[in-house]
Amino acid sequence: MSSLIVGILLITFGVCLIGDFGRIATRLYAFFADFMNPGRAAAKTFRVVGVFAVLLGVGWVGTSFPLG
Repeated sequence: MSSLIVGILLITFGVCLIGDFGRIATRLYAFFADFMNPGRAAAKTFRVVGVFAVLLGVGWVGTSFPLG
C-alpha cells in the first residue's frame, strides 16, 4: 500500500514539473540556481527531471500490485 502511495506522489510531482503547474519547476530552478554552475541548467532541466519522476512513479505503482 505504501509503495502505491509513493508511486502516485512521484507521478503527481513529475506531472507538476513537466507542466510547470504552480511554476514549481521555475521556483526549484530559482532555489537551486545558486548551487549550480551558470549556463549548465535551466528551468527546463527540472521538467526533464519530471519525466524521470513519472517513469519512476509508474514503476512503483506497477510493483505495488501482486503478480498472481
